[in-house]
Amino acid sequence: MNKERRLKMESLLMIRFILPLLIVLTMSLMVVVWLYIRTADLLGEEVETSNRLLLEQGMNVLDKRWEAIDTFIRRVTEDPKVVRLQQIAEPFSSSNLYRTIEARNKLQDYYSPNELIAGYYILFKNNGLVLNNDYTARLEDFAEYVRYPERPEHYLQSLVQSYHYRDMTPAEPVIRQDGETLLTYMRSFGYANRPNGTVLVLIHNSEITKLFNGFRTDRGWAYIADEKGNLLTSVVGPGAQLPEQRLPLPASSGVMNRSVGQDDMVVTYATSSYNGWSYVAAQPAKIALKKITYMKEMTTTVFLLFMLLSCLIGVYMAYRSSKPVRSILQTLASGSVGLTAPKRQGAFGMIHQSVALLLASQRELQDSMERQLPFLRTAFFERLLRGQFQSEADMEAVREHARIAWVGSSCLVALVTFPKRAAVYRTADIEALNRNKRLARELAHESDADNLFTHDVDDDKLALLMQFDMEDAGLIYQQANRLLEQLQLRLRQECGIMAVISAGNAYASRMDIARSFSEAQQALARSTDGRIVWFRELPPNTGSCYYPESMETRLINLVRTGRTEQLQSLLEELYQHNFVQRSLPVYMLKVFYFDLLASSFKIFPEIGESPAGQQAAEELNEPADNAESIEAHFLQLKVKLESMCEAAARQRADHQQQWFLDILEQVKSGYSDPQLSLALLADRYDVTEAHLSRLFKERIGINFIEFTENLRIEHSKRLLLQTGLPVREIAVSVGYSSSSTFGRAFKRSVGISAMAFRNSEKWEADKN
Repeated sequence: MNKERRLKMESLLMIRFILPLLIVLTMSLMVVVWLYIRTADLLGEEVETSNRLLLEQGMNVLDKRWEAIDTFIRRVTEDPKVVRLQQIAEPFSSSNLYRTIEARNKLQDYYSPNELIAGYYILFKNNGLVLNNDYTARLEDFAEYVRYPERPEHYLQSLVQSYHYRDMTPAEPVIRQDGETLLTYMRSFGYANRPNGTVLVLIHNSEITKLFNGFRTDRGWAYIADEKGNLLTSVVGPGAQLPEQRLPLPASSGVMNRSVGQDDMVVTYATSSYNGWSYVAAQPAKIALKKITYMKEMTTTVFLLFMLLSCLIGVYMAYRSSKPVRSILQTLASGSVGLTAPKRQGAFGMIHQSVALLLASQRELQDSMERQLPFLRTAFFERLLRGQFQSEADMEAVREHARIAWVGSSCLVALVTFPKRAAVYRTADIEALNRNKRLARELAHESDADNLFTHDVDDDKLALLMQFDMEDAGLIYQQANRLLEQLQLRLRQECGIMAVISAGNAYASRMDIARSFSEAQQALARSTDGRIVWFRELPPNTGSCYYPESMETRLINLVRTGRTEQLQSLLEELYQHNFVQRSLPVYMLKVFYFDLLASSFKIFPEIGESPAGQQAAEELNEPADNAESIEAHFLQLKVKLESMCEAAARQRADHQQQWFLDILEQVKSGYSDPQLSLALLADRYDVTEAHLSRLFKERIGINFIEFTENLRIEHSKRLLLQTGLPVREIAVSVGYSSSSTFGRAFKRSVGISAMAFRNSEKWEADKN
């Protein structure tokens, strides 16, 4: 054990000792944090409530003022003396002057000065009269008396021509005796389609903003907008800037957090129920929640200091407590892990000796496993090349156990052999062959260590299993040919070894590795010179049949497992090779046919073929001595193999059907048990709930819950009609845990309640 690993283990040991203390400390601190969060939430709610009350208080004050102004306007405009002035054309004529003065004097009874209203004026549309309790003038003269410098020249004349109902213009400069910022409140009298005049009420903007001075903080602001979103007035604190667009409000009143510009703001808002105006005030979160921020900083500081102090104390205590264990680790790190380790007194001494014995046993077991690993890998590649795996899942299970990593999606097999010098190998020849294979293996791994595996096939042959992370066959053959040529050249130039290399075809499925190996063997048998022999480049072999050992193993496995489509593909491949592509003589066709027939007889006992079926197969044992008869017998044997494969598939399906029938019987006999469930059955029969649920849907058309409920409801119907048991007892007897659950299920299935069903059936019986 190196120093770095020992330090790592000691660090982990310290962590294990200090961890309980940290857990207790963390739990305590979590309680403190929870209390802090709750307190912060309460303080935040208090701040939000205070801001909302302040804003609503100002809004309510103004609503009362607006209501008083509306009442004043209504009383003024409904006064008979004011109404008569709307009907005269010349208010300053000698005949009408007295009426004008009388109406002005009457207005003194309605108006009482206050700090909010800067003044009011009644503008008559028909005669151009402007009137209040102490002012009388024509509209042209009034335009010189009250001026709006930011408005058009004939602004006042335009106000009289249109109808206004509680309209308010934004705060703006208005010049009377002196210039000041005022709001203009307008309300017309008469009819909407024919107004007789307008009452202007000038409002002191400063009196409105006084109500919201509590929001005039650093970077804080407040504004009032009418129901259309038009800004009426605003309060802006130092360094603040009012947003260009009005904020969308999610409710009639409340508090929300919103990013405005570069600031996180606490926005308080309220909507007047009287006129629909929006009152919005915003403060920076760090100012609005100043108490919470201070509390957070203090809590964080105390928390960090307390954590630091606790960690220091914990480290010291863990160091003291772990000292004996660290001593054991140091002993193990020194390499003295056997019984020769220094003896210690007490419990730690016994632990030390036990750990030493266990470690020695573990190392011995690991050494044994490492020694067995090469043999396991050799056995894996031997079975892989011979095609002895029934399925890819079986192959993957063995591969993972042998710790072999697949790379890429395509593969092919090549064979490297060395020309024989004698018919019988002597000891020196075998040693030379082993040396040659070792050199070839080393050079091959130097060329492509990650994508290539080697395996000794015979005394003079070495198999190369190459993998490729590409799918284009041309590129695969090009890369493989380059690697094999490089290997052959290096063996000749660097080692003085003449090697003969053959290669099979590339395949995308690893189950076809055995086929590629068989093709490489066939190509090697037909090599004539020192060049690399590719199976795909060979002309059809008319001297031998095509039925390699790996093909036979694969055929038997396909029939056993009932995979009909793959079996048909394999038999078609055999047919093409032996009856179409190769011009085989009759005797060679018979050799192929009888080999295939022998493979078929190997499967009969496993499939459970009947005597009649075996006799029919034996009749295929007598083909005539001509190619047509052998081909016809092959086709009959092909049909026989396919029927055997289908029979094997049916056996598997019948087994599954019988298994499902057992489940149905289990449900039918045990549906009165309230504990019966899909999960219980899946666990009992060792399947997943999803698979079992899908079987119910496929086999009987309804799911498990519906099937069980139907059984229980049918049983409950019989009990309701044939017995006088209460509904509660019937519910329990058919598998429901409560009468209410049974009642809902019964009504959902039958359409009426259980008692209604019992009574209706009895009534029908009495009637008949």
